[in-house]
Amino acid sequence: METRNHERQETEIMGQKRPYRLISRRSCRIVADRYQQGLDEGRWTTQTGALKTLRVSQAELSFALQLRALPVEVRDLFEDEIDVTSHTVRVIREVIMRDGLATVLQRIQRSGACGGKYTKKTVLSIVKGKISESKRALRRSGQDSKIAARSLDLPKNILDRYHLGVTKGEWNTYSECARVLNVSRRHISEAVAIGQIPDAVRYLFWESDLTFAIGRRLLTLCDELGADEMIVRARGVEPMYKVKGRTAENILTELRAENIRPSNFFRVRIKKGRGPNRLVIECRDAELLLRYRREMELAIKKVLQKRIKNEEQVELIREFQGLLRANIPGMARLPSIFDPRPA
Repeated sequence: METRNHERQETEIMGQKRPYRLISRRSCRIVADRYQQGLDEGRWTTQTGALKTLRVSQAELSFALQLRALPVEVRDLFEDEIDVTSHTVRVIREVIMRDGLATVLQRIQRSGACGGKYTKKTVLSIVKGKISESKRALRRSGQDSKIAARSLDLPKNILDRYHLGVTKGEWNTYSECARVLNVSRRHISEAVAIGQIPDAVRYLFWESDLTFAIGRRLLTLCDELGADEMIVRARGVEPMYKVKGRTAENILTELRAENIRPSNFFRVRIKKGRGPNRLVIECRDAELLLRYRREMELAIKKVLQKRIKNEEQVELIREFQGLLRANIPGMARLPSIFDPRPA
């Protein structure tokens, strides 16, 4: 009776009752309190002697006692310490042993979680550093409302939505995110992996051109060459925002260092073909040059824009210049390239 009354008191701390099995066997706080109460009453003197009465394993009792040994900064993050299980304590202890207590406390401070109360899953994300990483990843992604409104068809959109959910405590794993967003877990894991490709490589593409298909090929290339070699090769590749007409396939080909040709392959001749509207391009490798036809078309169009003028546009410019001279009598006439040079 005393044990059940004690459990009822513990369950009513947060204003709601929990299942008997969760309270008596999984809550580290209650197991530790019951063990300490038994020690004070002299019912047992060792942990082994308390296992049968508490109906827990040696590992569960050990982790329950380790809960009190956790730093105060970590324990204060839990909104309900009764919900803390041996799994939560074990993960926190492993992270502290692997990364160090100073690193964990620094993560808590950087995440801005001090003084707040969170669920045990969110606390694990804070301790592991996931929330800090997600906040850094969202710095250049825009406002939260815009991120949530984007369609989940590109890796960048899914990646931003995943990080946003982590920072808000909506999920902590790929599976939870996939279930809430109604997308496949594979897409989420691939989006996160694509987001870890070096910035120098990802910035070669427009966001709309960096699809899952292109991202998978980049990941394969990163595995083959390594991140350092990919960064070195990316420095010699022109990005899409600098050269119009570039395609993702062209950039991938250049990153793979394919089609390396001797110097005589650079000899290109353009001559007039049959008919008034045809030009012929002669080169050593027409198939290679054909891959860049979009860039060549835009370059030729830029050349034509220098010579072709709209008659209406020319008349408008002349009228504008006439108005300026009429309103500003002292304005000197612009020199013509056909006028002789002054002596």
